[in-house]
Amino acid sequence: HLFPVFFRFKGGKGVATAAGVLLGLNPWLGLASLATWLTMAFVFRISSLSALVTALAAPVYAGLLLGWGNAALAVTALSALLIYRHKSNLAKLARGEEGRIGKRA
Repeated sequence: HLFPVFFRFKGGKGVATAAGVLLGLNPWLGLASLATWLTMAFVFRISSLSALVTALAAPVYAGLLLGWGNAALAVTALSALLIYRHKSNLAKLARGEEGRIGKRA
């Protein structure tokens, strides 16, 4: 879902898919990640910032909840791909141009 064929390998629903994977891997891991996203979204009102912070936190949660083995490594790889796919959002955040949740474009 990070590289969808139907959208010429651009866009996608990688964050939503990752949330489903984390919930399936361990419900507490998924809930901790969801709580991080919701907290960041509530405080800053920026979806991409919420996703990026959650992607950074998820491997730590995985390591603490599941141990620092293969599961944490897999979550780290998933997070790295999400962060890579959000590189344009990182540039917009740095310029202060990223849209806010609930605000019209």
